[in-house]
Amino acid sequence: MPETTPRSKFPRTFWVANVMELFERAAYYGLNSVLAVYLTAEVAGGGLGFTEGSVGFLQSLIYACNYVVPILGGALADRYGYRRMLLVAFAMLSTGYFAAGYMSAYGAVFAALLLMASGGGLFKPIISGTIARSTNESNSGFGFGIYYWMINLGAFLAPLVVSILKGFSWRYVFLASSAYVALMFLPTLFVFKDPPLPEN
Repeated sequence: MPETTPRSKFPRTFWVANVMELFERAAYYGLNSVLAVYLTAEVAGGGLGFTEGSVGFLQSLIYACNYVVPILGGALADRYGYRRMLLVAFAMLSTGYFAAGYMSAYGAVFAALLLMASGGGLFKPIISGTIARSTNESNSGFGFGIYYWMINLGAFLAPLVVSILKGFSWRYVFLASSAYVALMFLPTLFVFKDPPLPEN
């Protein structure tokens, strides 16, 4: 009988979750690599012309939301199911990214980005929980290594794509981020299955 490789020990849900992480991180890092520039750039140059102080306030709250919402997201995922909450998270993410690209008023942009950040906060504990529950003592180190590699890969590739897209239109950057996460509806609906719950 052939020797089992570490890769063959991971269930399909593990790989689906990693692909989702790659696309979600690509959406996040792609936009955030240029977001501050876009918000403060002159209107004549295609930006929104917000002051640096107002943008700093906006981004500080958005980043805070990214760290606070996962507490709620984890509880909701345990209660209502990972798959169901993934659909909610991707809906919030894709809508937030898309809307932010079409808004120009400060309050509207703030609301759209807050929706995006809330969706990201719901997403985080679901994927990390899926990775934890689809690995075991023999392969968890390797499994989380793949997971973090996906994060880094998304963070590396997305800004390269953004550097091309923003040359055509700032709006394309938002549309690309929205499309990345909207595509994840397909594996969520047809491939992803909730990982087994722990015995306790």
